Amino acid sequence: MGMNAIWPYVLPFPLDVGKRGLVWSVLQSRVGMSILKGMHVDERTYQHDLIRGTPYSNKSVINYLKRMVSAGILEQGMERSSIQGKTVWVKWYLPTQLGKWFILFLKHPGEVPPNLARKTIQELFQVYSSAIVEVCEKYGLSIDSFHQVLDEQHLREAVEKASETEPLVAVYGSIALDIYGSLERFPKREEHVYVREVGRYPGGMGANVAVALARLGVPTAFSGKVGSDSVGRKLLESLRENGVDVSKVVLGAPTSLETLILTDKEGERRLLTLGSQSAAISIASPEEVYWDLMERAEIVYIGEVFVEMASLLASFARNHGKKVVYRPGIPYLRFGVERLRGVLEHADIFILNSIGWRILRESSGERLKTATDLLGYGPSIVVMTKGSRGCEVHTRGERFEMPVPSRLRTMFKVVDPTGAGDSLTAGLIKGLLEGLNLKAAISYGQAAAMITCSRFGVAPAFPTSPEVEDALKNDVG
Repeated sequence: MGMNAIWPYVLPFPLDVGKRGLVWSVLQSRVGMSILKGMHVDERTYQHDLIRGTPYSNKSVINYLKRMVSAGILEQGMERSSIQGKTVWVKWYLPTQLGKWFILFLKHPGEVPPNLARKTIQELFQVYSSAIVEVCEKYGLSIDSFHQVLDEQHLREAVEKASETEPLVAVYGSIALDIYGSLERFPKREEHVYVREVGRYPGGMGANVAVALARLGVPTAFSGKVGSDSVGRKLLESLRENGVDVSKVVLGAPTSLETLILTDKEGERRLLTLGSQSAAISIASPEEVYWDLMERAEIVYIGEVFVEMASLLASFARNHGKKVVYRPGIPYLRFGVERLRGVLEHADIFILNSIGWRILRESSGERLKTATDLLGYGPSIVVMTKGSRGCEVHTRGERFEMPVPSRLRTMFKVVDPTGAGDSLTAGLIKGLLEGLNLKAAISYGQAAAMITCSRFGVAPAFPTSPEVEDALKNDVG
């Protein structure tokens, strides 16, 4: 029997031998089963209705009702009722949590209203959870192991049941939980400061780009590694809720990445990422790479992926005629341009911000003097983002600046710049897919980024295509 054939309710069966005997006697009796089928799940059922509704004698029905009360299947009580103008006492029965399970067991799932099913399952799980706590204390088991089993099963089912799309963009990168904190000032060495948490949002550069693309209406699939924990469950749900294909998400890391984003009263930011080597797809585990995903896409985006793996992905994508966009995080830029050569020689577009450019240049010695030098390593387009100052673009034919239009700066006040680069990148890719020229595609990305900056958080801040188009329509430069 497959797992899907198992009835989806938890059975809190009594341990008491006497009660178990009574339960079995009820379940083995036609009278008992008939009574259970005639019971309401979430309201009182009256004795006289049960007697009239079953083809058995009053004595037999009452006898089995007593057994069911003694077994803990039913609760009983009396209430006043008016019958033919007379006030009389009538007996009622209400199923216990165990009784609810038996009643539901005898019904087809389609017969149970969704609201009733949700309520009953939650109640039954409360009973089951109490039993788990007791068992853990008695036998020295870890509660965390049960949490992990539930999280792993949820993640596995979500990925296995995800519908594969025909993505225009395949995104390879990281996914993380962004934890926002504010403080008066950043601490000096050995100093302790108080950080006030102001929000938690799904993030990670790769996942952000995937969500931003999906919100812009671009069919997108994400491939990255998520931890088998409650954080991973929330991260995966964010991708699914935003319409990203998660069928190629890799499970297995014990914990998910978390990024602490700190902002002081002057608006200065620091980003700290907590994670492990196993939190990203690796060349050491080639089975974690879904090569067919790139074959189905038109554009392959490679983000914060181990350099060796990024080189393989870029080479495979280029050999299959795909346009490759490479946008590594700061830690990878510290390796210097020679270490990135294997990726850059297969990349069409290389995107980095001004801070990343400074770090890459410093890490590359005399090899890089201007961003134009990067073209010699392979890419045909280099886009350097400069925050509110816009972009600096280098191609094989020209170098040009693209400041953020003043109208956009007026329309959208910066509240939180986190995710601006992700949104700009997604907008640029969207524009190229729509057939826009490079400058028009960057303008589309800038509008998307400004809208994102005007909202708090990351995934919830990414705009839709109509919002970007409306902003561009109103923009007069």
